[in-house]
Amino acid sequence: MDSRQRVRLVIGIAVLLVLCLGWGVWHMGMRFGEFMQQSQMKTAAAIKAANNAPVKNGRTFSHDEIHTFLVAARKAEAIQDSLQRCLAYPDPPDSHWSPAAVKAYCQYHAQPIISFAEAQSLIQNGQASELDHRLEEALQAEQTKPESHGLLDYIYFVDFDDGSFDIRPTLDAWKRASPSSAFAYAASGMAYVDMAAKARGTEYIRDTPQSNIDAMDRLLSEADTDLQRAVALNPKVTPAYVAMIDAGKMSLGDAYISNAGRRGLAAAPDNYAIYGLLSEAAQPKWGGSLVAMKHVADMAQAHVKENPLLTILLSAEPAYEYDICNCESSANWSAFPAVFDNVASTTLLMNAGFAAGRNGHPDLTAIYLSEALRFNPGKSTARMRRGYALTKLGESAWALDEANQWIKNFPESPWGYSMRGYAYKSVDDYAHAAPDLEKAAALDPGNTWPLIELGNMYVGEAATPGAWDKAWDVANRLIQAHPGDVDGWMLRARIQTYQPRAGLEDTARYFFTHFGSDPDHRGATAQMRMMLEQSHLSKAAPASFNHPSAAVAPDHRLPISG
Repeated sequence: MDSRQRVRLVIGIAVLLVLCLGWGVWHMGMRFGEFMQQSQMKTAAAIKAANNAPVKNGRTFSHDEIHTFLVAARKAEAIQDSLQRCLAYPDPPDSHWSPAAVKAYCQYHAQPIISFAEAQSLIQNGQASELDHRLEEALQAEQTKPESHGLLDYIYFVDFDDGSFDIRPTLDAWKRASPSSAFAYAASGMAYVDMAAKARGTEYIRDTPQSNIDAMDRLLSEADTDLQRAVALNPKVTPAYVAMIDAGKMSLGDAYISNAGRRGLAAAPDNYAIYGLLSEAAQPKWGGSLVAMKHVADMAQAHVKENPLLTILLSAEPAYEYDICNCESSANWSAFPAVFDNVASTTLLMNAGFAAGRNGHPDLTAIYLSEALRFNPGKSTARMRRGYALTKLGESAWALDEANQWIKNFPESPWGYSMRGYAYKSVDDYAHAAPDLEKAAALDPGNTWPLIELGNMYVGEAATPGAWDKAWDVANRLIQAHPGDVDGWMLRARIQTYQPRAGLEDTARYFFTHFGSDPDHRGATAQMRMMLEQSHLSKAAPASFNHPSAAVAPDHRLPISG
């Protein structure tokens, strides 16, 4: 074979390799396109049937299972190394979480990342190229190292998924300093998408002012320009596709989502973030269906051996089907263990814990918020809500330790004092509970919960000299500061009934006039009626307000700051 023939052979092999690679990318894109087409072709009857299909029931956790879980969780939380801590954590009782998926999710959250403050410092000090280099290393790790699945996406979620206009100057400076950086344009585009979401607001579109919609559309246009530039510069920068899907979900439409998903999966067939956003975009509230959500999860499982994080998507459709974000008090809570038989995202775990807490299920709250904190211990709201659940489950010592640590780290945060006061109150240590609840009320005067707990505590220790007067003072403070809130009036009525003290009929008349016809206050209305009957003043309560079977309304005012 002469030199000319050898050259032809090399060229031929190179062309063949390019064609094969191109076919692979095209095939991946076609698979996603076919998936979207099949989802859209599902009959209305099939989608309706899937939407109405019952969730398989699980069972409630026993006292021993809850106790065993909490003991193991507390032991794990004492481990300093974040990865080992996460791996040592117990799974929910009687669940079947994939060890590979748990390990991958622990690694996902534990891997060190560059912070926004570090990125900002590099940009401001003329070292944007160093930032680009470090993000390129993260991209390479994401693509080649099993322990780094989703690393670049995670950096972008933490650093740039921020709708604040405060970061805009930094991102614009980065683009000026690195005009050929796909990373800069992807970050800018992602931030624009979140800014657009904040501009739109959270109301239904019918209740959203046109000015908000116009602002959203302008920002999404800016986002699209930057994101298209990013993938043109480097089609492997996966956060750009993630942001595109998010933008399509908001306003840019199904075709835009389909195109972004197709291109993204062609570039990264096993990418967890892209599949996760496609699953979210397929939710019925965005015009999709449970069938479409399940298709996304099924497609992802074809790559689960390469990326175990994709197992997490299996919980998305049953969690949405059971509507864990908006569960009512009448929901079948025994279904939760079945819904979360597979490992789920921290977002879903927190939603489950919050919903359970709003409806008086501290066992479910403690377990699922603990799992969320297992993977992401920095979620302060989850930690706070779990603290109240721990107290209700008799784990006051643990709750006190958590509150003391929080107060040490954040002495001006009301949460630590609320939590500690509540825990002290649960063990009848009123001498320590009262100043903590007062401190929480002073730090967060808009939140009535600490004062309500304080007033109820004084009523509970009525045998103590001066307790009734202290409770009366709290009731007056509540009514003066929050006259439109039922709790001050209810506390006043309890004192007038059980001390007793004069004026119950006047309190009841005001209550029924201002709150009695509100269905959200049926529980309080039933209690007021009962107190009137005990005081032989039932004529003050109109018959139409008599709801003796109404359950006591759950408390929604637990502090969430921290």
